[in-house]
Amino acid sequence: MFMSVEPRVIFISQLESPIGMLWLASGVHGLIKIAFDKEKDHKLEWLLRKFPNAKRVSGERENLGFHKELNEYFQGRRKNFTVKVDLIVSDFSKTVLNQVARIPFGATASYKYVAEAINKPNAARAVGRALATNPVPIIIPCHRVVGSDGKLVGFGGGLDIKKWLISYEKGLTQ
Repeated sequence: MFMSVEPRVIFISQLESPIGMLWLASGVHGLIKIAFDKEKDHKLEWLLRKFPNAKRVSGERENLGFHKELNEYFQGRRKNFTVKVDLIVSDFSKTVLNQVARIPFGATASYKYVAEAINKPNAARAVGRALATNPVPIIIPCHRVVGSDGKLVGFGGGLDIKKWLISYEKGLTQ
């Protein structure tokens, strides 16, 4: 499911969602990035730094499958994603993101739980740093990771969007 090859061409598209505009970037091996409209790295500036030599082109057609699954998610018709993701992150981050991808729809887990699940029980802060750089939120549901006390902490799209996503999913599972 997860690849890691530096893209030569990046396909860019926008998707209007209940949580605002999402900016999607993909390569031939899968989805590379989802950015929130109000994110610090607005409009995929991350790509400019990460892949300065890649050609960026309009990718409405190429990203259609990602749009379809995200729309189904926001319509309450999809709980698991099947699209290919091209994770270009460290091995530790891949381990963390793969574990977070296992958190069931409508559930939450703590940073400590994720650290223990990857056999790094003292790495809750490192898990938090790995999730802070999750390039494909929603698809890899880092919004489902909360503090040990159940409080909402850290999310690239903002805590208001994290709260909305958790409430949305819980509402669909009840």
